[in-house]
This record gives sequence, structure tokens and C-alpha cells, in this order.
Amino acid sequence: MKISTLILVCLFLYSCKTSNFDDNIFDEGKTYKNFRGYEPVDPVEFEDQIRIASGENLIVSKDMKLLTREETLGFLNNETVLVSIGMLTKEGSINYLPITISKKNSSYKVTMDYMKYATLAQISNNQFIGSKRVGVGLRLISLITTAEAGINIGDLYSIGLAAKDGKLSGTLIIEVIGIKSKEVTTLIPFPSEINQTTIQNAMQALATIKSKIYDKETKLYPQVMAIKKYRNEEIQIVENNGDTIFNIENDFDDSSIKLQFGNIKFSSEDKKDQASQLLIDALKHIINKEVDLSINKLEEYQQAFPLYSVDPILKQLKENRDALQEKNNPEWNKVYKLILDNYSSRLPVSVVEKLKNP
Repeated sequence: MKISTLILVCLFLYSCKTSNFDDNIFDEGKTYKNFRGYEPVDPVEFEDQIRIASGENLIVSKDMKLLTREETLGFLNNETVLVSIGMLTKEGSINYLPITISKKNSSYKVTMDYMKYATLAQISNNQFIGSKRVGVGLRLISLITTAEAGINIGDLYSIGLAAKDGKLSGTLIIEVIGIKSKEVTTLIPFPSEINQTTIQNAMQALATIKSKIYDKETKLYPQVMAIKKYRNEEIQIVENNGDTIFNIENDFDDSSIKLQFGNIKFSSEDKKDQASQLLIDALKHIINKEVDLSINKLEEYQQAFPLYSVDPILKQLKENRDALQEKNNPEWNKVYKLILDNYSSRLPVSVVEKLKNP
């Protein structure tokens, strides 16, 4: 009797400790910010040229679409199965988590990827900004909302059991990425909801499709499937002829776009993202008190994105252009105040502080 009582007490204390630990992970929030894994992205066709071996001791650059089947398979020399868990925020964004246990009354995007891929570094302005996985594969997405805490959402069969018991609800999405053949098309199931049966059917279908990758009739079109952003949390301060220049590249989390699209020119539907980058560049020049470069970037921005006007700032810079050539001129404070009065809610805290205390 004493032994049984001791075991029960130990189990109770252990369960309490585990619960507090999980709560601390969710409440602290730093776990989300420090996530360093690969994040799945909507498939984007890879356009950059790659370097491959051709003939004896010869390396050549070749467009991905011009590769032979053998060259493509040789390029995609890695394979992995990756499960990514993203928690949906109130703002509609996704925070990727390093844990697999659910929180009560929360929504998640659970992505299971099989990838046959190559890992490529992305360089922008001579700086390493991250890496991406380019390849073909299979993706199973579970969009779920939990009714209880403590559900293992990192395992598809656990999700199916929890759905059966009414502990969560959601939908199932199947994606075949960069793999094309008539036989593959006929194998794709049509799941309507999450349960043990739909998950089992989906897994069986994906296993069969995976086996078709090496069939001669199957065509392969590598896509950008996942990205990993480089996050340097330090802000560099460079002295240049007595002037302090802030390198605020890391205050803007804009590397996702570059990692997915590489160095290609944006199409018209991506014009907003391109224009946003121009605005970021303009703000950097303003903080570094480079009036001519600031005006040039804002004028480019106006042409690319006229619906979101920055006329007040551009007008202030142009009217005081001569005075602003001097970096210690008080007119710069007026420019900063104008930005703070109109756009501070959209800027990172660190940038706001720089504008307040130039």
C-alpha cells in the first residue's frame, strides 16, 4: 500500500512539473523567435541556373529546365522527411515551433514533407541570407484546431486518434510537388476531413506516388519547398569619416521573398514585395542620413507602388535637399518626426528608437 501511494504521489508531482514546463514554453514566446529549422513554403518553380558536372572534369552552368532526367536526379541528391508545426497567431501569421505538444483552443498547421532535394545557399548584396531546399516531393498538410492541451500533433496517427475522440478538428491537404505523370494524377486521393481513415489512405497513396519518381514516364520539375533564414541578431555600427552608419539589415525580416524567388525579376503580381524592398532601402538611407540615395529610392518606390504614397516624406527631403547634405543639420529631425508621426506603427521597435534618438 505504501509503495502504491508513493508511486501515485511521484506521478502527480511529475505531471504537475510537465504541465508547468509546457505552459512556460508557450507563454515565454522566445521559442518561436529562436526557431532555426527549415520552414515549408508554397512551391515556387526554381529559375536560377545551377552548376553541374558535364563530361570529364568540367563544371558548367545550366538552366534547371534544360537538365536531362539523369542530370535532375543527380542534382537532387538528398532525401528527407520533415514535420513542421506552425501555430497560427491572431494576426494570421505562423510561428513555427520546436515542440510537438498542443495548447488548448489553438490552431495549427502541421506539414509533413517528403523531399528529394538539393540545398542551395542564397546570396544577396554579397551577404549570405539563408538557404533553401530545391527539389520534388510530397506534402501532407493538416490544418487543425485543438479542443484540449497535450495532444501530440507531431504524429499524424495521433492526430487521427484525437480527431476520432473529438479532441481536435480540421482538414487534410495533399500536395504532389514537381512530380508529373498520368499515373501519379490517378493516385491522388480526395480527403474531406481529418480522421484515421483519411490519414491512412493519404499515407498509402503518397507511398505509392513516391515509388514513381524513378519511372521513365515521370517528369520532374524542381521547386523551392523550404527555406531557412539566417538571423543575425546583432546590429552593426560602422564608423565612416566620423559619421556613424547603422547597418539595419537585420531589423527587417524580408529574406523570405529572396530565398524563394532568388535573383529573378519579380512578375507583376509580386510587384508589392519588390516595392516594399525599395521602401526598406529608402528607410536605411534616411537613417544613415544619405539624402540623395533616399530620394532616389523613394522615387522608385512611388513608381512601383503608387497606391501607398510616401509624398510627405519625399516632399520634405526634396525641399530641404541642400540643407540635408549636412548630416548634422536639424532638418533631419523633422524628417524623422514625419516618419514617426505617420508610419511608426509599421516599423520595428529598434528602428523607431533610432528615429527617436538619431
